[in-house]
Amino acid sequence: MSPSLLSKAAAQIPMEWVRSLSAVSLVVPYYHMVSDTNVPHVSHLYRFRTIAEFTADVEYLLRHFKPVALSDIVNALNGGNALDRPCFHLTFDDGFREMHDIVAPILQRLGAPATFFLNTAFIDGGGLAHHNVLSVLLDRLQPGELSPAGYQRVESLLPATGSNAATLQERFLSIHCTRKSLVHSLAEILDVDIDGYVRQSRPYLSSEQIIALLDKGFNIGAHSHDHPLYADLTLPQQLMQTRMSLRLLDTRLGVSAKAFAFPFTDHGVENAFFNAAYSEGLMDVSFGTAGLVSHFHPRNIERVSMEKTSAPAARILARQFARATYFRRRPLG
Repeated sequence: MSPSLLSKAAAQIPMEWVRSLSAVSLVVPYYHMVSDTNVPHVSHLYRFRTIAEFTADVEYLLRHFKPVALSDIVNALNGGNALDRPCFHLTFDDGFREMHDIVAPILQRLGAPATFFLNTAFIDGGGLAHHNVLSVLLDRLQPGELSPAGYQRVESLLPATGSNAATLQERFLSIHCTRKSLVHSLAEILDVDIDGYVRQSRPYLSSEQIIALLDKGFNIGAHSHDHPLYADLTLPQQLMQTRMSLRLLDTRLGVSAKAFAFPFTDHGVENAFFNAAYSEGLMDVSFGTAGLVSHFHPRNIERVSMEKTSAPAARILARQFARATYFRRRPLG
């Protein structure tokens, strides 16, 4: 049976049954955003959880799994107490201010530990990641927001090609981060001031908010400096991004945990990076985004996305446990 068919079948089976077959003891879900409102810098990239949906996720996890701290995971990797019963640790990428305003109060009330992974370039209003800029621009392309002439100018900069032309939104989101002049031209046509947007909306956490999260017992980790796709970088560039983000967190905010989560994905990152980063002592643990499967490096833990779907946590995890059962003897490489 293929992984897709197995995961569909698993959705009809009690989660505890399929979990026991997978032999997975640790589940690390990840999120980016939790909000009940439109978030222009995120809303056009993926579907995120509402407050009620997120709260239901955490309550479900607490009923079925034991919450563990980041230090418990590192201790187990170091040969300490094994995580020998179903457990979970929540993680959040990109460091949006909703982590302080919305997520942390829910986690405190329910008693769930978590780690927030930050891009150090954007702390304290330092800018906006490329893909988030594209989402802000797309927000101006909604019906009634742009004149027909303006729409035609946008189309002229992003012409459809081929018989199976992508939608305008897909063409927007495919703009590579190196095409800064194109993004600047689109922003001018759409009358969007990205610097002004950052000043007004304050998308990311401030230093004060990060310190408040630390004081409340949450962990902070690095998510690179400015959110590049690591597979696009050379090995020296990968290591530079990792060093910079971890060291800035340490020197500016006193973050002692050496935890790192790959921006976008760890797919395509070769063993040379892991060997170099861990031998240098940059990280104690790292996290990917491939779901409940084993990675070729024992200290790189793959996580489960809880976004892009309205499915409840039980269904998401049942499918992931089924997938883990299928790939249990075939680690990613």
